[in-house]
Amino acid sequence: MNKWSINLLTLSISIIPGLSIGSGITIAHNAVVPTTKIPVAAQIEGINQSPPCSQKECAGKIPGDANNVNKDITASRPIAAGNYYSRGSNSQLSIPQNISLAEINRDGKSDFIQYADNKIFVSKTDFNKTGLMHTYLRNPIKRVITGDFHRDNYDQVCAITTANELVCYGTSTDNKELWWWFTQSNFIADGEDSIVGDFDGDGRDDILVYPRSGGKFRLYSLKEDHFFRLMENFDEGNLQGLARNNLQIRAADVDGNGRDDLVIINPQGQVLLYGSTYHNGRNTFWWAFTTNQIVGSNEQVTVARIDNNTTDDLVMHNKDTGATRFFKIEYANGSLPAMENVATGQINQDRRSLLFWGHMHDHNGETGAVNRDDAMVYLLDSNMFARSDARWDNNALQLTYWWAYTQHSPNNHAGWTAMQKKPLLFLKCKFADINAEPETNQFYRNLNNANNDYWRDISYGAWNLYDSKLVDEWQRMSITNAAWRRLPSRWERADYCARAYTGSKDGYSGIVTLVNGEGDAGNHGYVLLTPDSSNLTFMSHEVGHTFGWGHSFDDTGRIHEPDWPSQPGEYYDHWDIMSAMDVATFGYQPINGRAAGPEMNAPLRKAFIPQHRIRRFTLSELEGREPVKLDIAALNKPEANGYLEIRLGHSEQDYYSIEYRVKSGWDQGISKDTVLVHHVVNGKSMLIAQGGTERLPGSSHTFDLNPGVSGLRFRLNVDSFASEGYTATVHLSLEGSLVY
Repeated sequence: MNKWSINLLTLSISIIPGLSIGSGITIAHNAVVPTTKIPVAAQIEGINQSPPCSQKECAGKIPGDANNVNKDITASRPIAAGNYYSRGSNSQLSIPQNISLAEINRDGKSDFIQYADNKIFVSKTDFNKTGLMHTYLRNPIKRVITGDFHRDNYDQVCAITTANELVCYGTSTDNKELWWWFTQSNFIADGEDSIVGDFDGDGRDDILVYPRSGGKFRLYSLKEDHFFRLMENFDEGNLQGLARNNLQIRAADVDGNGRDDLVIINPQGQVLLYGSTYHNGRNTFWWAFTTNQIVGSNEQVTVARIDNNTTDDLVMHNKDTGATRFFKIEYANGSLPAMENVATGQINQDRRSLLFWGHMHDHNGETGAVNRDDAMVYLLDSNMFARSDARWDNNALQLTYWWAYTQHSPNNHAGWTAMQKKPLLFLKCKFADINAEPETNQFYRNLNNANNDYWRDISYGAWNLYDSKLVDEWQRMSITNAAWRRLPSRWERADYCARAYTGSKDGYSGIVTLVNGEGDAGNHGYVLLTPDSSNLTFMSHEVGHTFGWGHSFDDTGRIHEPDWPSQPGEYYDHWDIMSAMDVATFGYQPINGRAAGPEMNAPLRKAFIPQHRIRRFTLSELEGREPVKLDIAALNKPEANGYLEIRLGHSEQDYYSIEYRVKSGWDQGISKDTVLVHHVVNGKSMLIAQGGTERLPGSSHTFDLNPGVSGLRFRLNVDSFASEGYTATVHLSLEGSLVY
């Protein structure tokens, strides 16, 4: 996810054959592709899509580069470790729970990709499902397509959205984020399949579109730095006479030449091979052979490298019985030759299962491991993966598969808050006696867009503020600054600006008003900003009030603003945006280094956290038990494998909340990674300061559950913070006995 003001440019081009271009195609400068070929017709499109630098200045910059320094993005891209080869996605081989396997973080191993609504999560395929990165789109996702479309030695991710767009991402240079690459109109209908492979041998994956209900095959490729285009020199060749209905189509490099061919299984269970070739200036497919009926009706057919060479093989897995068979993709008297030199070994054979393949384990120079895929059996009844790695049996002197783990599959596919539009109206007003414009229009555009990004991230992508309207023109108020200051309420001061705007105010979730002089700022129905308070921390805090949140507290009883007066502990949760008068911030470059952050604490964020990502303990559940070990995911890293919140207490109205915060994103202004504990009573969130607010590795803390009644408390031991994956490991226990 790239929050740091990604620059959008609009490309003025003619219609591409095979694409239905709507409002245009957009591109980004990013870490995925060289950016030396910048469209000459770049222009600004809308207030939220304006680049903060000129076309020439933007070229080659990493999105959000705080120092605004040109960088050679291509040269800085590390090459994947190991013997990487891409196996692109195939919509006919969908893994349940919206999961795909692809190599995303450039380590030469396959990763889990999972989507839910408008969210994409990436994690490793190790036992811990170590979290890697995530991103949020502006529209729900219908399908994810992966492949090495740019010849970068790792897979890029493209999502088809409900807006009929194809939105593509690459991995950031530090391998920690998905960076937006480009967006174009979608060219794959809901009733069509997408088979990814390098069908023209140029080292880049292409997308073959199979129309299940009839029509021609179409081939799309990415030949430059952005955008898939219909391959005009593609010809169906011998595919023309093939019946279109109910085909299983697989991409496979049969010759080991880096160019994928097509293996097709027809409804009769026959295997057909079509070799990809270049003939008379056309990329096409020539029929090679057709077998007898050899595929059972309940068999899932996949392609993998089984026998440690650079040619692909065919695997048949019985979905009902769990039996697996290996074959070479060669013609043998009406069949395919069974592979006799490789044992299925410990590949899971449970009934009701599916089989998928990836490159997942460290080879360490082991015989027969480099050019082989590892097996991932998906158990349909339990939603678990049984992974078996390609290994060498030194006793049998044979290639085989050894069981690595059986583990629950990633479960981020459901449970998230449904997407909602929350547009704001942002108005700027001048006093009758002040003409100064404190900042440029671009500054306020960046501030508005940063606020949109902030609430997208706080809500885990659920809230879409991108239809917010920022009115560039300053509205003239009839009141002087001095008279405005004398108005009896903040509501009247904010309303003065709102009434100066004669356009429609309907359909917005709130109104943000900005005046060009000082005197008052805050929220009383409308958000009210002044030049000095025009920063993201203050704006997001006040917008939080518009959305219904009150202030947050700590338990010290300190008075922050005695002249107001503020309540005891108010504004002292330094890690929460609703304590904005005293929080940890950082300088956000798109708004001239003004304050931004932090995130929102878990108790206030509870409406956005899926129930299965919250671990609730009643007191009786912990009584008499040994300390319970728990992994907590960083609150702003939902891809991490752990609970986003731990709760312990008497009820939903009176409980303790434990969360983990890491110094990144909107939290990059906090001093260090830390575990925090809050006490929530009747919806009021109080940060526990007893023993120090920051709970660090090696520390142990106790908390009284019944203040004034000795002997009943819980203990929190903070064990460690993971070096990767964004999790904290803690132990939780109850001390004392409950009275029944």
